Amino acid sequence: MVSFLRLSEKLKDLRMERNLKLVEVAENVIVDGAPISASTLQRLEDTDKTFNTGYKEIMALAKFYGVSADYLMGLTDNRQYRNIAVDELSLTDGAIEVLKSKKFNNRLISELLAYPDFQQLLSAIEVYVDKKVLPQMNMMNAIYKVAEQTIKDNFEVTENDEVMAFLQEAVINEDEYLRYRISERFNDVMKGLFELHKKDPLPEEQAGAMNEIKENIQAYMTAKSETTSESRSRLVLLAKQIGLNIKDLTDEEIQVLVTALEKSEKYRKNKRRKR
Repeated sequence: MVSFLRLSEKLKDLRMERNLKLVEVAENVIVDGAPISASTLQRLEDTDKTFNTGYKEIMALAKFYGVSADYLMGLTDNRQYRNIAVDELSLTDGAIEVLKSKKFNNRLISELLAYPDFQQLLSAIEVYVDKKVLPQMNMMNAIYKVAEQTIKDNFEVTENDEVMAFLQEAVINEDEYLRYRISERFNDVMKGLFELHKKDPLPEEQAGAMNEIKENIQAYMTAKSETTSESRSRLVLLAKQIGLNIKDLTDEEIQVLVTALEKSEKYRKNKRRKR
């Protein structure tokens, strides 16, 4: 999950939320008395490149989208600046300390609180913790048990009697039932949040690792197509992984490395497996 979005991601999200095309945004964002160009907006939304822009463009875009300039510039992760007293939020001292400590992902906590189905989850938890329906459930369970015992005392009941089976199944395990309602709602909320973030870009460290794997595979496949030597192909991959440019080596140096590589137990095992 992305903790802080880049300017390009924020601008694209804001535009997509409003179902606007770049041209439509350009026509309505005025900088120095003239509409901003669609090509400038395109470059600003390009997540693969860095494009510097002036404060006037940032201010104009912030005004158009109804967000703060601080949000676009990455000084805050909140779209709007709100000067709200902490007491108005009715948070306990413990909750405030936890949020300040950043031990948890505060952005995820915020998304969870704002998620439409979170209220149902919280209501289910509140009912369970405060034991709000236990008296009613206990009363109903007692009624079913009394009815079951009364029938047993006055009538001869068979083992597969449908009425008795209904009365027995109607008795609810309060704790089990309420926890089931909580888990059911929790699963719905988690599934919804997962879908919302399904298309999020990978964190930088993961994206870097994925790109490195792709580059290593490409280097290996290229080397394999250029030479019939398996060890030479593996050497190209090894050299890339340790930051060595194989083109800078002499034939003698390459042969030394190939010889060393072929002595690797892992290399020999792999070769025997292929045979």
